[in-house]
Amino acid sequence: MNKIALFALSALLLCSCSNIGEKNHIVLNDTSPLKTTFSPSNKTLSLNNKRAFMLFFFSTDCGACKEAIPSINFFAQKYSGSFDIVGIMNGSMGFDSDMELLKAQNITFKVISESKSVEYLSHAVGGVYGVPVIYMYDKDGKVASRFLGLTPQNKLEEEIRKLI
Repeated sequence: MNKIALFALSALLLCSCSNIGEKNHIVLNDTSPLKTTFSPSNKTLSLNNKRAFMLFFFSTDCGACKEAIPSINFFAQKYSGSFDIVGIMNGSMGFDSDMELLKAQNITFKVISESKSVEYLSHAVGGVYGVPVIYMYDKDGKVASRFLGLTPQNKLEEEIRKLI
């Protein structure tokens, strides 16, 4: 009996650690939730549409983040339909305040600020210890590149073009 219980517990642990699975995230400036699939064992993170994408981690009080926003907006418009951009906003001050910030900064890309989603996505990339930070993923959900700090627009565009 003990062997069966030990086997069942081991199987449960192995299954639960191999794939965190799908999660829906509330998007501040879009009516549709964003679905992600994270697999720690495969080291992949993918969106529901299976395209290459960028995660832009930023905070509400970061000067370099504010400077990066126009470039991120530009890419969101230029590559709409072929490359996705999702902003992950740390330091949420509540829905109304977050929406005001999006309007004040003229943010056009999708933004997630709900604390559980921010924590989930931070965990998926291995932790975020400074902002702005950008992770670019290929269509298979593998990290293709990572940029910490304010990155030149031409360097980001070069990476996006490689992925689409």
